[in-house]
Amino acid sequence: MSRSTRTLRWFNLLLVLATFLTYLAPLVSPATFWPLSFFGLLFPWLLLAHICCIIGWLALRKYYFVFSAACLILGWGHVQSFVGLHTSKPAPEGQAIRLMTYNCYDFRDRNNTNDWIPEDKLPEAFPIGDWDVVCFQEFPNRIHGRNAEVGSYLLNGGFKNGIYQTGGGLALFSRYPIQAHDTHYFPNRSNGYQYADLNVNGQTIRLFNIHLQSSSVSVIADKVVEDANLQEKETWLRIRGMMGRYKRSTILRAKQAEEVAEQIRQSPYPVLLCGDFNEIPQSYAYHTIACGLQDAFKARGRGLGITYGGKIPALRIDYVLAGPQFEVLAHRIGRDGFSDHFPVYCTVRLKD
Repeated sequence: MSRSTRTLRWFNLLLVLATFLTYLAPLVSPATFWPLSFFGLLFPWLLLAHICCIIGWLALRKYYFVFSAACLILGWGHVQSFVGLHTSKPAPEGQAIRLMTYNCYDFRDRNNTNDWIPEDKLPEAFPIGDWDVVCFQEFPNRIHGRNAEVGSYLLNGGFKNGIYQTGGGLALFSRYPIQAHDTHYFPNRSNGYQYADLNVNGQTIRLFNIHLQSSSVSVIADKVVEDANLQEKETWLRIRGMMGRYKRSTILRAKQAEEVAEQIRQSPYPVLLCGDFNEIPQSYAYHTIACGLQDAFKARGRGLGITYGGKIPALRIDYVLAGPQFEVLAHRIGRDGFSDHFPVYCTVRLKD
């Protein structure tokens, strides 16, 4: 065996070990051991490296490709959380619930100096479409007058019911009647969760809209990317600060996820849940909330499950989850928009 072959084999074995740590990350609370959660962020790149190893070993006609192949097969659920291979299913007439979730960036235009989108430009920037329910995170409730302006646009556009509060960042609009609702914010008033009991053709479902703790890591990452110079002390200080923020925020998100999961367990109705988790599928927070629910992307997604458009690449942090009482018919991630997140569209129906 040549030296280069031995080196590649050891690299492949270390790759397998790192990947198994990502598989373990969702099972361990960051409050217990937070560095493990960092491995989950690496999963898209580990997946790419495994594919390269498989191709490389096959080209060399070496059986070592089984290292990566077996690793990916054992973690197939994680692969499905990032790569969708499904097609949509037609909805029976009158039974479809069309849902959209969107971290709307305060209705600012990220591609145009972060200016607020004027009221007369809202129909162009955000066409209402044929959704039945729209859930927003980072809704402009904290901006004087903006909540009323955007809310009025949506309510006048056919969403007969809306839930949003001045001073908070969550909003939910529905064409279905809302029988009951509640909103709970975490101390920063930007993150929290809300639910609405919707009367859907005579049946009641409970829809959750959540936004877990933001870490602001992307802001620091943008600066690191723009001014990257690994020989400068300031660059390393920024990286250190980014890791510190990630540690604090991932521990907070774990606690918030446990609170949301308890609310889901207490629901007397079938549950639909959507929102910005600020966490990837290989995380404790996602695993805690998604337990017992269907991930709509894994059920009907197609292509790469990337929902964040910032300079930290290949992140899926926006989700639609459905209880076992639902059938997921379609899932799509939008690619156009003014936010640093992409909108997520999903169609479900209650099973007979």
